[in-house]
Amino acid sequence: MITKKNLGMAAAYTVLILFLLAFLIPYFWMILTSFKTRLDIFAMPPKVRFSPTFENYRVAFIDKKFILNLRNSVIVTCMSVGLALLIGLPSSYAFSRFRVKGDKILFFYLLGTRFTPVIVLALPLYFIMNKVGLLNSFVGIIISHTAFNIVFVVWMMKSFFDSIPKQIDEAAIVDGCSWFSVFMRIGLPLTKNGIAATAVFCAIYSWNEFLMALILTGGNTATLPVAIPRLLTPQGTAWGQLTAVGTVVTIPVIIFAFLVQKYMVRGMSSGSIK
Repeated sequence: MITKKNLGMAAAYTVLILFLLAFLIPYFWMILTSFKTRLDIFAMPPKVRFSPTFENYRVAFIDKKFILNLRNSVIVTCMSVGLALLIGLPSSYAFSRFRVKGDKILFFYLLGTRFTPVIVLALPLYFIMNKVGLLNSFVGIIISHTAFNIVFVVWMMKSFFDSIPKQIDEAAIVDGCSWFSVFMRIGLPLTKNGIAATAVFCAIYSWNEFLMALILTGGNTATLPVAIPRLLTPQGTAWGQLTAVGTVVTIPVIIFAFLVQKYMVRGMSSGSIK
């Protein structure tokens, strides 16, 4: 029997499917294009059935050395996310559990720095890294990404630590645990879902970040977003190679998100409930 509820559900699913197709079709078309020859790419009408080739991947990652840029992106992302979590998790726990004079002002000051446009910080970052000898190095770009990600970790993880009843911490303190033990044995295990969600967002930011990487890296340390514009030349755009690199750029983030998806979904839902 058709009811208004069933019609509403059908309409909602139809809208969701249409939105899903609108987002996925360009992505799948990019993947198809990466396996086409130049003639197939510009064929009219567009070809859906064709003989696939890996030539675009070979030229881009072997001949044009994009494999090195992929390595650089992996190094920068892993190190910056790891350092941001290492520093940001204790900081967010401290903001959640301890009260000191001016802590709210400091918290919102940190949040405000995250909203500062990167272009405003570009020139100061360049001069600072050049002065201390970290320009065109992994250390310089990792420090810059970590600084931005720490603020996000503190801001996001504080809500997860706030959701843990303080009575649990107090009971552990009475039993003889130090605050560090409480943080390691209670705080971190109970917020693993939030940590997974936070790590994914930090990884996406660092993986896709362009402006700071453009300014602070050089030929041997350039990440994939910085290297991709090399495929846009005065002679034309290498669409096959561009889509091949674009396909590979998305794969690590998709795999990482897939591995932690169950924690990420729980974290995104539980962090908003106190």
